[in-house]
Amino acid sequence: MKQPRGVVVVLLLVVLAASAGCAGSRNAVDSQRAAEANASLGADFLRKDDNEQALSRFRRALDFDSNNLSANWGMAIVSDRLGETADARRYYEKALDLQPGAPIYNSYAAFLCKQGDVDRAVKYFDRAANDKRYAGRPDALANAGLCLHRAGQPEAAERYHREALAADAAQFTALTDMARLKFEQGDFLRARAFNERADAVDQLDAEQLLLGARIELALGDRDAAGAYVERHNAREPSATLSLRQLEQSR
Repeated sequence: MKQPRGVVVVLLLVVLAASAGCAGSRNAVDSQRAAEANASLGADFLRKDDNEQALSRFRRALDFDSNNLSANWGMAIVSDRLGETADARRYYEKALDLQPGAPIYNSYAAFLCKQGDVDRAVKYFDRAANDKRYAGRPDALANAGLCLHRAGQPEAAERYHREALAADAAQFTALTDMARLKFEQGDFLRARAFNERADAVDQLDAEQLLLGARIELALGDRDAAGAYVERHNAREPSATLSLRQLEQSR
């Protein structure tokens, strides 16, 4: 499940800002502030992909306040990154107990999908998407579509992607996965259209560039296919390939 790490970190920082300044005794407030300060540093390390430092800061935050929402959510994310699945699940569930809401539903659903718990993941994606105030609603819908596609349910995946694109015509995950879906279905013209729309929104990764090349080969446009291959090779110089090699691998 592909979910932009920066988005999750931004959401963590929003939670930090919202939870600052809680009332209580001086000692309690001091502990809460210390927890928030450490959780904020942990979120910054997450953004930099420094998982060990993030882990250290989130643990320190929980030493000050075991009910700190940002630290529990951060621990869930970093534990998942480090392959500590049981810990990740435990921290996600603690975060949801503390403050259930669309951003954490979406994040937890992505985790569940990666663990193969597709039905439960989609339920949490739906909870996130059903919150009309949630700015990430198109992302939750697209994530559900991607999860279902990877689980071998293309028709359900397409329904979610189309709903995501109705909410945000530039939703990148929905566009790229619809390109792949249509390619797999042999609908190469629509695959090209979705791929080109995605390319106009953001940089395609290496896999998406090769998909673009394969789409163009299927449509008989070797020049366009070659252009995608060139972009792939520039992006991945350690994994270069020729157009002929790509043709032979089809």
